[in-house]
Amino acid sequence: MNIVPVLFTLPLLLLAACDPITIAVGGAAVVGTAAVRNQEGIGGSISDNEIQARINKIFFDNDRDIFDRVELSVKHGAVIVIGYMRNEAQREKAIQLAKQVGNSVIIFDETKVQEPPCAKDLIIDSGITSRIKSSLAFDGNVHSLNYDITTVKGIVYICGTAQTEYERNIVLNSARSTSGVEKVVAYIRLNKAKGK
Repeated sequence: MNIVPVLFTLPLLLLAACDPITIAVGGAAVVGTAAVRNQEGIGGSISDNEIQARINKIFFDNDRDIFDRVELSVKHGAVIVIGYMRNEAQREKAIQLAKQVGNSVIIFDETKVQEPPCAKDLIIDSGITSRIKSSLAFDGNVHSLNYDITTVKGIVYICGTAQTEYERNIVLNSARSTSGVEKVVAYIRLNKAKGK
């Protein structure tokens, strides 16, 4: 495995990410195991990244304030739009812009009209996300790369696909039992081919 490109791109990712601690902690693990543990394989990860990039570009090109106030959680073609908007009109505009990405993408609206998290919140939220991701990564009953986890103001947003109902319950219980978590909002689909 060639590590040099990862080391050169990591600083750029850290500058662009709202959750730099998670990228720094989890980035190396994702590089080596994405194709093995992710239900969609490398192709699924790339398409999720492409969806995220397209929505971010739509926000950036149309309304920089919305771009700054929104965070996306994307997994297997489903998107949770998490944002703290100035008013109801801005909240509605954010969702309409996100839907421009295409009809094949499922958009879940988790935007609110309130102030965005402060720097202290971001640090606490990053720690919560990292603890949940670490817990799931070391659980042999969970395909951890099938989930995207984002924490904002103590609320954990989980987007992904569970192989079984048992796995889904493990993921939810892990998030709920993590210190600092106020609430868990889960958009977890069950893999119909495997889940019973």
